[in-house]
Amino acid sequence: YKFVGWNGSNKTFKLVPNKNYLDAKAVKNSGVNFHVVTDTTASLALYNKFELDQLTFSTPQQIKKYKNSKNFKIYNQSQTDYLEYNQTGKVKGLTNAKIREALNLATDRKTIANSVSEGLDSAATGITPAGLAKTATGGDFAKAAAKATAYAYNIKKAKKLFAEGMKEVGLKKLTLTIEGSSDSTVTKSTLDTLQQSWSELPGLTVKEKLVPFKQRLLDQENHNFDVVLAAWSADYSEPLTFLNMFVTGGSNNDGSWSNKEYDALIKSASDKNALSDTKRTADEIKAEKVLYQNAGVNPVFWVNAATLSNSKVKGVQYFSSGAPYYFWNAYRSKK
Repeated sequence: YKFVGWNGSNKTFKLVPNKNYLDAKAVKNSGVNFHVVTDTTASLALYNKFELDQLTFSTPQQIKKYKNSKNFKIYNQSQTDYLEYNQTGKVKGLTNAKIREALNLATDRKTIANSVSEGLDSAATGITPAGLAKTATGGDFAKAAAKATAYAYNIKKAKKLFAEGMKEVGLKKLTLTIEGSSDSTVTKSTLDTLQQSWSELPGLTVKEKLVPFKQRLLDQENHNFDVVLAAWSADYSEPLTFLNMFVTGGSNNDGSWSNKEYDALIKSASDKNALSDTKRTADEIKAEKVLYQNAGVNPVFWVNAATLSNSKVKGVQYFSSGAPYYFWNAYRSKK
């Protein structure tokens, strides 16, 4: 296909068949029209008037109302929403591993996942989401990695570790601001839950900061944050699409976490053991363990896409990494 009518910010654009495609005759449709509708009520109204063939829900209220519909579908989005801590030294306290671990322990992942999607999203047990990749023996990588990690909600242990960490860095009080995207419907409820549980830690004051998505990305890039709610979706079906982000000096390592053992494991998985499924998987599971043990980041929940789709539209292919939809084989049934 070719993009037609896209200028970078407009609300409507098209995909039209590319005549130069090597198998152009196999494309079963004349194109796909896209509409960017920021009002969730308006998008549902357009679907019900048959002006949209598919929409993705963005509020738990809509999911609850339509989850029993025959046209309701759930797709693995291979996305992890996670918290990054500013470990550049700009935010006193966050370079302390006990303080970061306490914040991880004070994160109620199950409550957050339930609140943002009526339970369709999952509490994360690692940075690599379920359903993305398999181990050398055919099992789900995330399930195997969960045996090496123990992300859990334990406020009692969190309070103890936080007090120890604060003593180590010589602090009696600490104020942290959690930043998130204001144009996401799930951010506010996530930050509210975090603020409520984190505020139980002795001496910690938690504030929220909601900014537009573009500003949030810019703040991440410039390390202009205390704690930020970020998200990553898989570019390819392999754990390294997530694990690569947190190597020392990595372009997506916005928290500037650094660990030599982790770097060595990722290098080994990417180089020496790249062609051995067994050895590469072992390196990647160890990397997940190191990330967990050092509270390098805080995986919060794994995202699924909840959609309504016109039952007359057939042949759309869905993928959990890279491009989420392939339309070349799609057609509209007359029945």
